Amino acid sequence: MASERRLEAREVEAIFRAFAEIMRELPPDTEAGWLDAAGDLRLAPDIGRKLRTARGVRDVLRQIREAEKGQEPE
Repeated sequence: MASERRLEAREVEAIFRAFAEIMRELPPDTEAGWLDAAGDLRLAPDIGRKLRTARGVRDVLRQIREAEKGQEPE
């Protein structure tokens, strides 16, 4: 099971950039999410799956994990 960890701004930026590339490939009228009553962005569940399975995002997440492993004391 994967564990939670905090991400730095540059890591979140890389994920969002990869996500934006995915979104550009979808038809413009695809329902992708909504703003809740508090104004927070909520992604549609199928968009979340596309994000998780997109090659660009997987690559970014892999790079983050590899960098984290490289920083662990031996």
